[in-house]
Amino acid sequence: MRSPPLPSAELPLAHVLDAAPRLVVRQARDWTELLDLEAPNRYALLTESGALAGMAAEYPGGAGAWIGRWWLRARRPFEIGVYGSEERRYPALRFRRPWTWWLSVLEVTDADGRPVGTVRQRFTWFRRRLDLEAPDGRVLARVVGPVWRPWTFLVEAPSGREVGRIEKRWSGAVTELLTNADTYRVTMPPGEPRLRRLVLGAAVLADFLWFEEHD
Repeated sequence: MRSPPLPSAELPLAHVLDAAPRLVVRQARDWTELLDLEAPNRYALLTESGALAGMAAEYPGGAGAWIGRWWLRARRPFEIGVYGSEERRYPALRFRRPWTWWLSVLEVTDADGRPVGTVRQRFTWFRRRLDLEAPDGRVLARVVGPVWRPWTFLVEAPSGREVGRIEKRWSGAVTELLTNADTYRVTMPPGEPRLRRLVLGAAVLADFLWFEEHD
């Protein structure tokens, strides 16, 4: 698939994913949503200082994909390419959510199509939870959303120790009310490049699951 247009990046995406302590994921505003038209999601990936590192963009597909976005909205299956400055024709990562009736699964693969791991939604009574799994099924970390903190998700190691966060940030009254454009500050776990990429995928999946329009 051909990639969408990408602004000139200011930092290599691979370096940011491997080493930056935090990453800002900012959904692009799409004012067609005022007309109740569900557009493909796009996200700018920035450092905490505001330097652009790349872009994540949902593949628009054809008429069938448009009908799926209109009918299923945030529940739709999707594939998202993550592009950096190193190579704009092909994605550095892919996020794929297949269709499921209930709990969502996000498959993460690298530039060569090799599996990085899976972000798997789990059933809980009161908390929101995503498991971050290696390709062999091992749980590397859990993303937990406390019920009393609806805009915050804690990334916890299997021991329960907090190693990162995903925090939804206020985007302004007009943007919050009229579009689905959201901004997330992602505090990355130290080291473990695989886990850091799964945390980025978890931030995108959390946007679809809990902050997109579900009507």
